[in-house]
Amino acid sequence: MYKYAFIISIALLFSCQQEKTAPTEDIKETLKTIVVGETLAYMEKDYQKWASYWDHGSDVLRLDVSKAGFSQTRGWDKNGGNLESFFKENPEPITSSFENSNYLIFYDTQLAWVAFDQTWTSPAGEKTVAKATITLIKKATDWKIISYTAIQYEAEDQNVDTLGRE
Repeated sequence: MYKYAFIISIALLFSCQQEKTAPTEDIKETLKTIVVGETLAYMEKDYQKWASYWDHGSDVLRLDVSKAGFSQTRGWDKNGGNLESFFKENPEPITSSFENSNYLIFYDTQLAWVAFDQTWTSPAGEKTVAKATITLIKKATDWKIISYTAIQYEAEDQNVDTLGRE
């Protein structure tokens, strides 16, 4: 009797410890989809959709470096919370196109870090390029962005390596 109880206990122990996780490529594709979806929602000026990609806590961080200067803000109220009025005042969608490439993705069960190159092309054909990183946390079953960094550089400068990668 004890032998069977022991075997059942061991089987239950191992079955409880097995965490169902998506294969690596599925998680990476999910993270890429979030990164692209957040950008598309921003371009559409769809505040509710765009805000759904973000965590709304006080530790949310956004950093932008461009020709226009340096901007760093902390907290959802200063980052995303004030964009609703900006979208209402400037409802025209962004008509440029973008392409993300050269993804570098690290993740665990509750934290993910996605780095990528982003190339924007204006309707007139002008290119803007940036190195970007997004940090996400898992909230219940959804990934939420907690940090976004974009560093723009000249498209002609092929030697830029802001993240220590080629």
